[in-house]
Amino acid sequence: MEEEVSMHEQADRKRSGGRVQVTRTAVTAAVAAVLTVSGCSSSGGGSSTAPTSTPTSGSSSSAAPSTTDPADDARAQAVEFVPTYIRTIDDLYVDPSRPLDDLYEVAVAPEATNQATAIGTFRSQGYRQVGRSELVTATADSVDLTTDPAASLSPRLPTVVVTACVDVGQVQATDASGASVVPADRPRYLVARLTVVNPDYPDASGWRVGEAPNRQAQSCDG
Repeated sequence: MEEEVSMHEQADRKRSGGRVQVTRTAVTAAVAAVLTVSGCSSSGGGSSTAPTSTPTSGSSSSAAPSTTDPADDARAQAVEFVPTYIRTIDDLYVDPSRPLDDLYEVAVAPEATNQATAIGTFRSQGYRQVGRSELVTATADSVDLTTDPAASLSPRLPTVVVTACVDVGQVQATDASGASVVPADRPRYLVARLTVVNPDYPDASGWRVGEAPNRQAQSCDG
C-alpha cells in the first residue's frame, strides 16, 4: 500500500516542520485533503481497458453511448463520470461556502466521509485553494457488475476500477495571509486508482467514487 500525499497534506508538512499527517482523499486538486483516500481496492470480473479520456476538470461529462455489452457500458460510464467527480471536489476546496453535502452527489463512504473530514479541516485552518486540477487520462482497468446490496458483511455493488492521472501543477493552497503553503518541489501529477460504484445500477447517473488511493508522480507514466 503506497502512502498518499496530497497538496493539502504537503501544506501540513510544511507548516509542522516535516510532521506527516496522512489523511485519505481522492484525486483532484492538489490541496491537502483533496487526495486523501487510502485503502487499495480492486474489483473482480474481466479486466479490460476502456478508451482513455482526456477532459479537463472544467469540462462537463455526458452520458456514454449505450453498447450491446453491459460491461462496456459500465466502463464507459465510469470513465465519463471522473471529470464530474474531480470538478466537484475542486469546487468544494475553492469555494468554502459550498455545502459538504455536495460530496454525496459524487461519492459514497468511505470516500465521502474521508473527503468531508479533509475539506472541513482544510477550511478550518483558513486555507484556500487557488487554481484547478486537470484530468489528463482516465482508463477503466476492470469491471464487476455483481450486485448483492444485502450482503451480511458488506454490500456488493457494480464496480469499475479506473486509473486516473491528474495534473495539479496549477493548484496552490494559501493560508489566511495569502502565502502559499505548498512546497515548491511538489510533483506535478497525482495518479489515483478510483473505485467507482453504482448503488442504483443500471441507472447510468448512479456512479459514485467509493475509494480513491493515490500517489504523487513526476509524469502520468511514472
